Amino acid sequence: MVLKFQLTNHRVELQDCTIFYQQSKLESSSAPILFLHGWGISTQPYQEVLNLIAQHHTIIAPDLPSFARSTYSGLISDYVSYSKFLLSFLEVLDLQNFHVVGQSFGGGIAITLSAIAPEKVTSVILVDSTGIPTPSIPKMLLRRAIEMTVQLFLPRRRLKLVDIPLVFSYNLLFNTRNVLQGLLISLYEDITHLLPKILAPCLLLWSAKDLTTPLSNAKEMAAIIPNTQLITVEEGCHEWGLWYPEKFTSLILDFIYQIEEH
Repeated sequence: MVLKFQLTNHRVELQDCTIFYQQSKLESSSAPILFLHGWGISTQPYQEVLNLIAQHHTIIAPDLPSFARSTYSGLISDYVSYSKFLLSFLEVLDLQNFHVVGQSFGGGIAITLSAIAPEKVTSVILVDSTGIPTPSIPKMLLRRAIEMTVQLFLPRRRLKLVDIPLVFSYNLLFNTRNVLQGLLISLYEDITHLLPKILAPCLLLWSAKDLTTPLSNAKEMAAIIPNTQLITVEEGCHEWGLWYPEKFTSLILDFIYQIEEH
């Protein structure tokens, strides 16, 4: 059973940005997990995932700057800019070390964060991550259309038909510039040069059926990141973790426990 009361809502006021985040009770015995959501949405569709993790480990899950409840009026141009916002956010929270989990667009930010602040990152988990440029927009739209059709037949219908469309529509309406810029970052910003700079133990967690960031991307990353392992799953497509939260969270926590035992 998921205990929803374990997560509480908070805000941090930065100089020109408000970061909304959810967290579970902070435990001093281990580094917390910083969870970074995918493009165009927020932490809201990940509630089941976050609550499952919160039962076992401290988690901090912000809405990325300018998405949903984290307000910012400017244009965020690249992964480094997102990472700098998050480092300022973490400084306010006085977090010296953390595990970072990044899904899709959040994975590109996690790569950058791990490369520019390696002393703070205990481990990094990249879930169907961006960071390697993709084909043209028409080809990507075709791939997404195929995936979204397949996902209609996966579990959690309300998540697909209500929760995700609501938050995406909100972002597209009220945060239009950064939604579109985030898409361009996801598709075209090449950060493969940062992969060798990830010094923390790294897990690549990927769906073999992902068409958005295909498994070939994961294999390329695994060949470059120094201390990494790749686990593939057969479930899902690109957002498989949302449809199969028990398996998703189990793989994340197993890896983190292995790191903390050493």
